[in-house]
Amino acid sequence: MMRIPRLKGWIYSAVATFLVVPSVATVYARDVSGISLPEAVSVNGRELSLNGTGIGKKLLLEVYVIGLYLETRTSNAAAAIKADEGKRIVLTMLRDVSRKKFVQAVENRMVRNSAPIMPTLRSQLDALEEALPALKKGEVVDFTYLPGSGTTMRGQGQEMAIPGKDFADALFSAWLGPEPDSQALQHSLLTGGD
Repeated sequence: MMRIPRLKGWIYSAVATFLVVPSVATVYARDVSGISLPEAVSVNGRELSLNGTGIGKKLLLEVYVIGLYLETRTSNAAAAIKADEGKRIVLTMLRDVSRKKFVQAVENRMVRNSAPIMPTLRSQLDALEEALPALKKGEVVDFTYLPGSGTTMRGQGQEMAIPGKDFADALFSAWLGPEPDSQALQHSLLTGGD
């Protein structure tokens, strides 16, 4: 008889834990247009926090969900670009984008925001462009900068490292630089919203 109350108490505890865990898990993820982005990621021992999210658009079409992860959160675009700390941009596609269009969009944004240094980065940009895949709806590509390691692009089973802080600055300026495609998207990445 003494064991039944203990068993009953254990069952109530297990049920309560089961019911609470899903709500706790939602605190650690942010949903943007049906895409779940974790509030933090760990990269080579560095903890990166989700600084902001948004939706990249072309004309009126939603093209991708973007998340900006920083080691030190900030609302200052220049500080986010220049900080020699871990940072990541994650793109989850909301529609198919050809390799050619994706490459052109990244290069145009980099050139628009980092034109003076682009000639010195041409070989790194060419290497990135060769590795960038065509992206289908639901696929993910991310760009991660780590001090001393450079920028790593991962997507569709491909991974490539590109050395240099200057290249990372130019790449991150594509979304955070003084001439972004969308001021609203940049603002969202820097203020936490979507």
